[in-house]
Amino acid sequence: MNERSARDEREERTARETSPPKPGGRRRRSWHLYAAIAVVIIAAIIILQNSQSVDVKLLFAETNTPLVFALLIAFALGALTGWLLPRVRRDKH
Repeated sequence: MNERSARDEREERTARETSPPKPGGRRRRSWHLYAAIAVVIIAAIIILQNSQSVDVKLLFAETNTPLVFALLIAFALGALTGWLLPRVRRDKH
């Protein structure tokens, strides 16, 4: 009987530790979320303040586009790289 109660206690402890937080419960937010929000806001300000047209060259292609779109593409490619790189490294190890 003692062995069974110890096993039940371990199962209950595991269930408590792995269960999702209860609604209305306080949960600490990671600083990563706040940093990402700040980066997006700063990028949006920079992008919106640069509306002039620029020449964009990529290898053999050249186009004239608003700087806003060039900055959006650069920001999106940087964000995608920053998101993918840790996942690729994690899969290798």
